[in-house]
Amino acid sequence: MKAYSSIATRFVAPLALILLIGFGWQWVATNMVSVLPTLQDMWASVRDDPRMYTENAWITVKTALFGFLLGGVIALALGIMCVNKAIRSAVMPIATMLHVTPIVAVAPALIVAFGFGDGPHLATATIAAFFPMLINAITGFQAIDDQAHEVFCAMSASRAEVFWRLRLLSSLPYLFAGARVSITGAMVGAVVSEFFGTPEGLGALIVTAQANINLPVMWCAILVTAISSMLLMSLVGLVERLTVRW
Repeated sequence: MKAYSSIATRFVAPLALILLIGFGWQWVATNMVSVLPTLQDMWASVRDDPRMYTENAWITVKTALFGFLLGGVIALALGIMCVNKAIRSAVMPIATMLHVTPIVAVAPALIVAFGFGDGPHLATATIAAFFPMLINAITGFQAIDDQAHEVFCAMSASRAEVFWRLRLLSSLPYLFAGARVSITGAMVGAVVSEFFGTPEGLGALIVTAQANINLPVMWCAILVTAISSMLLMSLVGLVERLTVRW
């Protein structure tokens, strides 16, 4: 009985919700034509030109992945440095200011600074991915067991040994929690940056479709963006399950 209940919770309930949303979507699209496209029109758009979605999705996902990796490396490096209270006090106000600045306001400035090309899009994705990883890195590197730390000190462990064998291992759950937020943030940053100064990527596809009042393409691109973000977050979750076994 418990097995059937588990299956219903994991598969049947989400499927029922998706069907309910689909019926609601179709009703709105049929009765309010200017609000949403019908599911048939969306399917026709994907069927007629699937490469338009896959190629633009790959451009955006690639930017998001590189931004996530770059932002993560910078955040981890600063997180290690922020174990020192003085450095943490200096870094956090600047990082917080960067975080609270809307990414949609930063993207045009980066295009002016770096010019057209991949540079501003990568920079925007990096900025969007940076802060969640930094906060979780700082929290994780400090979330060590006091007794375990005392044991390491009693054994005259070096700072490097304390970091690699205690701080880093203790911080992994925090780092992966930050990574799940950062990877979606990088995706948002990549899409937002593509609203400006490029004909490629899901963001550019959304803006172009909106300008042409092409609802099927616009909403399909939005849906592809959401699915891509979910897949990236699931990838981080898979790596976490393979890495963190406690």
